[in-house]
This record gives sequence, C-alpha cells and structure tokens, in this order.
Amino acid sequence: MPSPAKDEIARRLAEEARPTLGAEGFSDERIDELAFAFVNDMIGEGEMQFVNWAMAEGPIGLDPEAGI
Repeated sequence: MPSPAKDEIARRLAEEARPTLGAEGFSDERIDELAFAFVNDMIGEGEMQFVNWAMAEGPIGLDPEAGI
C-alpha cells in the first residue's frame, strides 16, 4: 500500500510535469498513473528523470481489459 508521503510526492511530480507531458499528448489520467508508478517503484528522482521515463513509457498505457 502506498504511503501518504509517496502519494503526495507523486501528485506534486505529476503537477510539475503535466504541462510538458500534456503537450506531448499524455492525458491527465496517464500522467497521474505514471507518476504514482515512478514514485512507488522508485524508478528515479526529480521532474526531468520522470519526464524522460514517462516519454519512454508513452502516452498510452496497456488496456486492462485486453490482458497481457
């Protein structure tokens, strides 16, 4: 279960990166999803690392209805 501190960090990171990622076609929902994954999975630190990682992940996530 994510900690409240990690949730706040993810929210702040998403808000900081939203203008950049939004301009690249990322939806608000996708930005939030990626920010929470970035923080909870300890992928990196800071907005620039997040933006670079998010761009590599892409603006469209896996469809949970389609399965793997």
